[in-house]
Amino acid sequence: MMNTLDLAVSVFVGWQLIWSLVAFIAIWHDKNLAAAHRWRISEDRLHSYEWWGGWLGSGLAQRLWRHKTYKESYQRVYKRAALMWLAACTLVLIVWIVSRLNA
Repeated sequence: MMNTLDLAVSVFVGWQLIWSLVAFIAIWHDKNLAAAHRWRISEDRLHSYEWWGGWLGSGLAQRLWRHKTYKESYQRVYKRAALMWLAACTLVLIVWIVSRLNA
């Protein structure tokens, strides 16, 4: 049976996977809109997906479709969100490992 910490880590990872999928699709869709010269998804909206946990999916999509990779103002905000989530992931991983060592 899953203990409370394992459940919390699973929810944490699942949360990021869901938001990463949302961000990945949003970046892909925005790239397609740009290519079609249509109204785009706002950068604020794209960043909100990153801040909610979609930083990894957004980063992968940016690299895969070369979208928003050269816009410095966009990358500054993206990197802040990614750094915050990387710190959170590191903290969660440390807590999880320490709990395993003490079990």
